[in-house]
Amino acid sequence: MRSTPALTGAVTGALAVVATSGLIGLSTPASAAEPTTTRERGIVIECTGTIKDRPVYASLYENDTVRNTIQILVGDDGHQVGGSRDTDQDFRTGRKVRGTLAVGGSRAVIAGTARKVGDRIAVHEEHDDAGQHITIDGFHRRLKTDLTLTWKGASAGLTCAPAFRYDLRVTKESAVD
Repeated sequence: MRSTPALTGAVTGALAVVATSGLIGLSTPASAAEPTTTRERGIVIECTGTIKDRPVYASLYENDTVRNTIQILVGDDGHQVGGSRDTDQDFRTGRKVRGTLAVGGSRAVIAGTARKVGDRIAVHEEHDDAGQHITIDGFHRRLKTDLTLTWKGASAGLTCAPAFRYDLRVTKESAVD
């Protein structure tokens, strides 16, 4: 696949927003006396590929505490089409994966399998955001994927990394004294 720095930068920024929105949720800031802790489980699958000689970026994000998000971008700076959609529908059921989105006026389908492999990886992160101190503890577990994008009568295999399942405890407390 040819290199697409502009696409990669846009995608990285977009994914960071999606992932951060999901991890910190949509709740109001916790009061100084009352930290809140939620358990958040889901998947993150980011893929690249080439379809009709055009670079592709695709992302499936699930979080059981907020809506799930699919994003697909096809093309580069010269001519790029794509979009994203939030849904209550899960993309992964067992080992089967499926997500659909209208891209450039045509239906795009990501389908295939994703299975857990390897050991659980411990995760710990702390950061401040919007007046809250957020502590994240839990586990990631890698997903081995075999996914295909079908769009405008063509199909292409996708290379996915990162691809993982997560199980996290997210604690939010006021960062304002």
